[in-house]
Parts: sequence; structure tokens; C-alpha cells
Amino acid sequence: MAGRSVTDLPAPSLTRHRKWWGLLFVAPAVLFFAVFAIFPIGFGVYLSFTRYDLLTPPQWIGLGNYTGLFRDRAFLVATGNTMLFVFGATVPVWVLSLWLALRFDRCFASRNIWKSLFFSPVLPPLVVVAVIWKVLLHPNGLVTGLVGPIFGVTEIRWLTDPVLSRLVMIVVNDWTMIPFFSMIWLAGLAGVPDDLRRAGELDGASDKQIFFLITLPLLKPTAVLVAALSTINAFQAFVLQYEMTPDRGGPADANLTLGLLILKYGFQYFRMGEAAAASVLLFAVILLVTAAQLWLGRQK
Repeated sequence: MAGRSVTDLPAPSLTRHRKWWGLLFVAPAVLFFAVFAIFPIGFGVYLSFTRYDLLTPPQWIGLGNYTGLFRDRAFLVATGNTMLFVFGATVPVWVLSLWLALRFDRCFASRNIWKSLFFSPVLPPLVVVAVIWKVLLHPNGLVTGLVGPIFGVTEIRWLTDPVLSRLVMIVVNDWTMIPFFSMIWLAGLAGVPDDLRRAGELDGASDKQIFFLITLPLLKPTAVLVAALSTINAFQAFVLQYEMTPDRGGPADANLTLGLLILKYGFQYFRMGEAAAASVLLFAVILLVTAAQLWLGRQK
């Protein structure tokens, strides 16, 4: 009897073979994810219910860390600063990145060259961006030299004034993020059929009507993606505030975000239990806000 090929095997047997081979190939990735993602998350949740100073074994205290956080002035200040930064790092980014994407979606001379230059702030790591802007924002630096004569001053304390430093953090973040999200909007605009816009033009619709009645509704999936990614990024604010501000969150805690506070709780104050609790709360807030955005995005 002639030998049977693999294709002659019964369908259930072939399906089982494929299943096990598939599991074998994904096992290393699953193991890596479990060791370096799932386990740290679970261990962090456990630590949030303990008193742990990195030197002695953790002691179970239940919800003590969580209740203590809401009585801690530093946590309340950091929460307020984070919410303010999130607003400044999301709403302007949504509007300006979409507006610029609409400009680049049109044909004009040297469009690809301008698009490449516009995207350049996204290329260097954020810590490099922070260092460069810190130099530019020296009280007697280049930015002061450009802006100072307008107001008749020779020195502006961009990073040591509580109000100015908050605005600087938002502006630098938006300067970095707007080009990135503009590229996402451009990808979404590429999926909008030109026939629909031309049909609107033939019907006598204005550019504003075409945008709000045709383009924007078709960009809804892209809008949800931009909103979710920008919000998650804003809640995790850390690098700019760590690198650019005095005392890692100053002046006078004006730029102390939850990300910075978690670092200080754990490795400066040796209150790892409270650091873990703050991390869990931050994760829960990000999860709830993102879930709400995705839910709203599905509504008609």
C-alpha cells in the first residue's frame, strides 16, 4: 500500500498537529511576556497591600496604602498636576495634529520634504528632546533672546517659575507629539474616498460642510486611536518633568506628576508599598479612561 502524505491525514488529526506546533512556536514569546510583564504586574498589586521599605520583608496591611494616599498632600498635588498636564497634552494635540494633517493632505510644492522636516521632532528619544529644550530655555538662552525683546526683559525663568514651567512642559510635549499624531491622521485621511468629497463639491457643499459631514465621520476610528494613545501617553508623563524641572518635579512641586511621585515613593522615600498602590491607581485610571474612549468610539 502506498504511503500516505500529510494531506491524506484525517482532518481532526491534522488540526491537532497544527495546534501543537502553533503553541510551540509562540511559547517563547508567551514565556517572555509572562516573566517580564504579567509577573511584575501581579507582584506590584501584591506590594500595594503591604508595607515594604526594600530592606525588610513586606508586611500585609490591606487597604492601608490606598487610604493613606488620599490623605497625602504630595499624592493630591501630583494628581492635580497630572490632570492639568493630561488636558494640555491631549486636547491641543487632537486639534492641531488634525489641522496640520489636513494641510499636508493637500498637494503643494515640496510636500514630501516639508512632511519629513515636520516629522523630525519624533525621531530623537524624548530624553534627548528634554535636554535640548532645557538648554534652549536657559533664563538667558536662545528662547529668551527671541521672546524677551517683545516684553522688554533680558531674563525669563522658564523652568523655575511655577506657572511658566507648567506651560513649558505642555508646549514641549505637544511640539513632540503633534507630528506623530499628524501622521496617524494622514493615514486615516488616505482611507477617505476622494469620490465622496468630490460628490460633495458637485452638490455645492463648502469645505467646512465636507469636513464635518463626510471626512470627520469617516475618521472616527482614527480619532479613537489618537485619543486613546495621546491620553495614555499624557497620564504616563515622566521624562520631561524628570529631566527639565528643578528637584525632579519643581519648582514647589508644580510639575510633580504621578509618574515622578511613584519614583520618589519607591526609591527616595523607601515607601514601596505606597509606590505600588499609586501605580495601581494610575493604571486603573488609564484603563477606565481608555475603555470610556473606546466605548464612545463605538457609539453611532
